[in-house]
Amino acid sequence: MTDSDIARTVENAREQFYAISLDRIEKIRALLNEIKRDTRNKVAMKDLTQFFHRLAGSSGLYEMGDFSDRAVAAEELSITLLDQDFASANQTVDQLLRMTNHLYHLLMAYREDQGAAPQRSSNAVTAGGSLPSQHSLDALKRTIFLVGDCAPRLANLFKELGFKTESAIDFATARNTLFSRRLPDGLIMDATLRGGSSLELARMVRQKPDSEDVPIVLVGEEGAFTEKIAAIKAGCDDFWNINADTEVLRAKASRVFERICTPRYKILVVEDDPVQAAAMHAFLESAGFEPMVMTDCSLFEEGLLASQPDLILLDLLLGEMTGFDLAKFVRQNDKFDTTPIVFLTTQNQLQNQVRGKRLGDDYLIKPATPELLVSTIAGRIERYRAIKGLVGRDGLTGALSYAEFVNAAARMKKNASINPIMVVLDIDGLSNINDQHSFSVGEKVLSTAGELLKKAFREFGEIGRLSGDEFAVVAENLSIDEFMTIVQLLKQDFEHTIFKSENGQFRASITFGVASLKNERTVSEWIEATYRTLQQAKRHGAGSIILS
Repeated sequence: MTDSDIARTVENAREQFYAISLDRIEKIRALLNEIKRDTRNKVAMKDLTQFFHRLAGSSGLYEMGDFSDRAVAAEELSITLLDQDFASANQTVDQLLRMTNHLYHLLMAYREDQGAAPQRSSNAVTAGGSLPSQHSLDALKRTIFLVGDCAPRLANLFKELGFKTESAIDFATARNTLFSRRLPDGLIMDATLRGGSSLELARMVRQKPDSEDVPIVLVGEEGAFTEKIAAIKAGCDDFWNINADTEVLRAKASRVFERICTPRYKILVVEDDPVQAAAMHAFLESAGFEPMVMTDCSLFEEGLLASQPDLILLDLLLGEMTGFDLAKFVRQNDKFDTTPIVFLTTQNQLQNQVRGKRLGDDYLIKPATPELLVSTIAGRIERYRAIKGLVGRDGLTGALSYAEFVNAAARMKKNASINPIMVVLDIDGLSNINDQHSFSVGEKVLSTAGELLKKAFREFGEIGRLSGDEFAVVAENLSIDEFMTIVQLLKQDFEHTIFKSENGQFRASITFGVASLKNERTVSEWIEATYRTLQQAKRHGAGSIILS
């Protein structure tokens, strides 16, 4: 669905909201008169609360603050009817009738304001209940800064991946932009820039204290290996061939920017109010999610299995069912027992129904703005994904676990044409560093080694942590000379790093054992052969490199 399609859907939902809300106000008046005649009519009281609940939730999505607040207050007051005597109930009904009349006049005023805006843009933001603009939803997306002639082609690619992009045409413009505000989430530059050096700009960016987590990529004609090494030295994470197929570039972008990429997560929304359902579908799709919205709870099991959601958003009040009922059903299915669940409710429903019930992961209080809705969902999914992502990875360095590294090596071994090479490396004297400077300093040494490994080999292979002080890399499509050049670069960068502790400053070193794949070796034999080379290197002394 395009942005214009989404805008039309949102506008249609707004018109539907006005029409249905007027109908609900008339039904609220009828229910109040019915309760006034029979103050023991519990069914009418519950229906009344449900109507106020829906008015509060749907108006919140359209940022009609005054209307939402008054609907929430009316909902809260209506709940008290269930426990009141005849006289008190009649007084409450009279008060609710006055509040309902006020809601009617507010709604008509909002509708008149909307209708009085000729040729209103679907992206406009006006006071008094308009939808948030596409721009405000885009603000939740990550930003990639494109520099040079690569911008037009890559802008579309990154838009498809869920990013927004900004651009500069030359060195001076890029430098002024990058150093006048917070750094973007990613930086991509032509290898050859007008007015200056892309490598120099990369080095300047890397000197900024907040640049550590910003991926930097150079783009140009298929570069020589020496150009790629120069890019690594300048602090770049990758070098892309601009003439590569779009699918190749998309795969590279997904890999390099995976830690900041906003995937198209699937959201299952269960909301029996069609007005809120339509609005939430449009807002979530605008923000890059893949929503599936259900208004019929009886089809929940079918929808759950069909959508395989990354997160489930449940309204608490769903007619004959509640969000808690559906959450219990979800938690009984092993496949979805850890899927994040967010309950959507008003504050007074939370106070009256949530006590002691912890079936979900979060609660979103109506009236919730679209920005809060989107950011809450994104944050909960990212936390869930982060926890899942720790499985198979070392928590300190982010490197693959031993088992996952073996799997990565096995995948490379199946394709002998890529000439896979392995290195096992050991941080010299880590136990002494822990004893002399503390374990926290030792962890800093380990994490630094992990970061330098990722910087050096990100483009060429997979990195694993095999034990406390040992890492390994399996790389592809490199000659022995090229591989050894990167190893030397890594060695120099690590040995030039100064570590600090309460006992003073110090440097550390790494010893390397390198072995190429031989056809007769299994993966285990390959790793063992590389280990033997490492032991040989250690006998030569700390900081040695031995190639088998």
